[in-house]
Amino acid sequence: MGLKNITGKNFKERAMAKEKKNTFNFTEDRLRNISLPDAGKREYYNDTTEKGLRLAVSGTGVKSFQFQRWSPEKQRPVIVTLGKWPDLPLNSAREKAVELKASVNAGKDPQLDKKATRDTLTVGEMLDQYLEDYSKPNKRSWQDDETRIKLYLKPAFGRMLVTELTESKIVPWMNKTKKSFSGATANRRLALLSVAYTKIVKTFNPCKGIDRFKETPQERYLRGDELERLFEALGALRSEGDIDNVDYVELSLLTGARQANVLAMRWNDLDLNFNQWRVPGEESKNGRPLTVALSADAIAILERRKETASSVFVFPSHGKSGHLQEPFKGWQRILKRAGIECCRLHDLRHTLASYQSMSGAPESVIGKTLGHQSIETTRKYTHMAQKTVLESVEKAVALMKTPVEKKVVNLKK
Repeated sequence: MGLKNITGKNFKERAMAKEKKNTFNFTEDRLRNISLPDAGKREYYNDTTEKGLRLAVSGTGVKSFQFQRWSPEKQRPVIVTLGKWPDLPLNSAREKAVELKASVNAGKDPQLDKKATRDTLTVGEMLDQYLEDYSKPNKRSWQDDETRIKLYLKPAFGRMLVTELTESKIVPWMNKTKKSFSGATANRRLALLSVAYTKIVKTFNPCKGIDRFKETPQERYLRGDELERLFEALGALRSEGDIDNVDYVELSLLTGARQANVLAMRWNDLDLNFNQWRVPGEESKNGRPLTVALSADAIAILERRKETASSVFVFPSHGKSGHLQEPFKGWQRILKRAGIECCRLHDLRHTLASYQSMSGAPESVIGKTLGHQSIETTRKYTHMAQKTVLESVEKAVALMKTPVEKKVVNLKK
């Protein structure tokens, strides 16, 4: 009994010590220098200047202001997300906290007031709120959500009120998406719309009850003749000045890396002398640092781009993220030029893996190339030399660039 009391006391003391350490006067510099918690965890920091204002920090680097106050009326804490820092400056967050504090002291519930505004909330506003309050703080793949919202959900439904969107409007959109892309793509976009309704609107969800399309595993990769046409199209478009899209597609094919990682590639993460690209753990899908082998062809592209680099990103842009976003239109233009149908950017990843397999690479090497982290696969290649992976990638790239008539000869050897 005594041991339990001591243990409980120590735990409480540690918790109080941590809260004290995480309570200080907020300044922009101190908020900027807060260290990130481990992947999948969150830390909270309290402002001494404006009590009730706190900062939630996720392992992915998202920092969001929140208001927290005990409600005498409801006999529980009231927590309201104010916005993401630094988009919402500290002074503005403090002003919002003062307003909410007055509202709570007057017996009002800011959460109920927030719900009352949903009758005039548009689908676009709902999606923005979901992205800031839930996706960015909690998901490593929030950039995928941001892309789907910007390119597909907002153009279709963004101006509608959340109460106006119905199943009869969603189903035709689903069918059109399946026809243009795939059933799986339609399902992913519907799932994102549905979770936004669940998290933000809560009282109803027009996506509930809509049947998803049956999905079958996709093993799409580019065949020899398709690759020839792709390389020809890329060369032609490069000569016409479409440099960023062409380089992005080529690097995606040559590295087998995930779209989000190639788009957010930074110069500081590249070691061109050792043919390596190190993807930080906070940007990797599985939360662990990933080393990507860079073939000679990939190095050539990067060295050429580095000659005129003026940004920390390999593919810079003037957008909010600072780097290129999914070039859907550019990819469609490339496919049309190459005469290739039903191919996703993600299929470039499958293509490299397929040609590695064709050139004799074992599954363990392919898994290492793609950054797979399953227990079964990890056991096989935990100590595998990066040189082995690079050699496999070089062989696959050489095979992909081999003319069709010679591919057959090479594969028979």
